[in-house]
Amino acid sequence: MGDKPDGYAGAMQLTVLGANGTYPTTGRPASGYLVSDGETNLWMDAGPGTYLALCNELDPMEIDAVFLSHRHPDHCSDIFALYHSVAYGPGREGRIPVICPEGLAEALADFLQHPAAMDTTFEFITSDDGDSIRLGSMDVSTARTNHPPPTLAPRVSAGGRSFTYTADTGPSDAVAAHAAGSDLLLAEATMTGRRGPGSYPHHMTGAEAGSMAAAAGVGRLVLTHIPAHEDPDRILAEAESEFDGMVALAVPGARITV
Repeated sequence: MGDKPDGYAGAMQLTVLGANGTYPTTGRPASGYLVSDGETNLWMDAGPGTYLALCNELDPMEIDAVFLSHRHPDHCSDIFALYHSVAYGPGREGRIPVICPEGLAEALADFLQHPAAMDTTFEFITSDDGDSIRLGSMDVSTARTNHPPPTLAPRVSAGGRSFTYTADTGPSDAVAAHAAGSDLLLAEATMTGRRGPGSYPHHMTGAEAGSMAAAAGVGRLVLTHIPAHEDPDRILAEAESEFDGMVALAVPGARITV
């Protein structure tokens, strides 16, 4: 499998490539994370700006697999950068597995209008609620989230440790159950304040992310997908009011040992 990224400490490590919700801003890409355990390199979500951030961590040819949670552009659009670098760059042997929910592979191929070329570069593996997949030295299980279109939350396990990424979701008992006992919960926290009758139901507030972490009994909580127009310190405080464990903000470039 791939080489270790710089700074690897010998355990499963989560590197934040980007954490902005909805759209990137200068120096802050949208959603994207590199997960490495010294044997396997998994790129998890590929929001705009995250491919260049990935290149600062390792040679993209060393990516062993990609996980795309759903088809919204702030989570998947940089997959095209990886496609072009593999298809027209120095090349690599074998196709890269891309785990994704139903319909996403077809949507990407339709946008590119060259499905045959995509299939020579990527091996798309459609996943759904309750699936388990072995990726090199990692086990990845998936749960459907409370978010349209079809969206999957991965739970990644390796070396006796595990973390769960909520992807985009509103409050969800199913996602909390999926995350139960995780050493780390990487949770979206897109909104602030109290939820009202007109609140969008398919994203979480900081308090709801904290409540999910408490319900799941996780070790730590890291908040992500915070839009540039929201106050991250307020979201952090809201999450801390609901969860007694350690809470932190996902910051581009941060390396978190799971």
